[in-house]
Amino acid sequence: MPSDLSIAILTDAHGNAFALEAVIQDIRHHAPDVIVNLGDQVWGQADPVGALMLQRALGAVEVRGNNDERLVTPTAELHPQLARLQAWLAEQLPRAELERIATLPTTASLADGAVLAAHGTPATPWDSLLLSWDGSGYIRRPEHEIRERLNVAAATEVVLVGHMHREDVRIVDGCLLVSVGPVSSQGDGDPRARWALLTRRGGRWQMEARRVEYDWDAAASWEREHGPLEDKVNHVCPPNLEMRDFDGRA
Repeated sequence: MPSDLSIAILTDAHGNAFALEAVIQDIRHHAPDVIVNLGDQVWGQADPVGALMLQRALGAVEVRGNNDERLVTPTAELHPQLARLQAWLAEQLPRAELERIATLPTTASLADGAVLAAHGTPATPWDSLLLSWDGSGYIRRPEHEIRERLNVAAATEVVLVGHMHREDVRIVDGCLLVSVGPVSSQGDGDPRARWALLTRRGGRWQMEARRVEYDWDAAASWEREHGPLEDKVNHVCPPNLEMRDFDGRA
């Protein structure tokens, strides 16, 4: 890897092709050296087939999200709402692709080990590194909780995560920790799609959180017409399908 480097990071597309198109256009404008996809690629209902094709065309470094695992989870282990979405996605997407996404690695190392990418934490896509959910809102984790979940090599300078659908940046023990905002399923009142640009110049890392507008009305219309969970569509704050799990997890 070159000493100067730019890495585009996207996460939590959740099958929203409309948001993805806008994000990818913005990424292409910045011409990064590497693109990283932190997972939860197609678990949603705003044209997941289109979302899959867009993500496959990126040639990104990919890691597995918790909802990627749900694509092949036994139906009996899923809440009925989630089972309905899983069955619908199985009708839309090739089985080989579902299995590929569900078995992606949980971490990826970049920049000669200086950058570690994961969905939730380096240990599991089901936990969160920087933020927690108390049942009613997000809370920034104290440093001792972050350290318990970090467990990375001494050479690691940056850790990239998604999962919590919130942007956040922390420095713990000299390591830059970045929670990347989601492409889809915003919950902060701003419907714009998110991604992040990480750059290294002169040995120093900087992170820019990007937000881009997209046609969320079209995404909502697509879900209403085609999606299996119309009762879950949120037309006030798109991208419409509530992604929070029934026990509070994203």
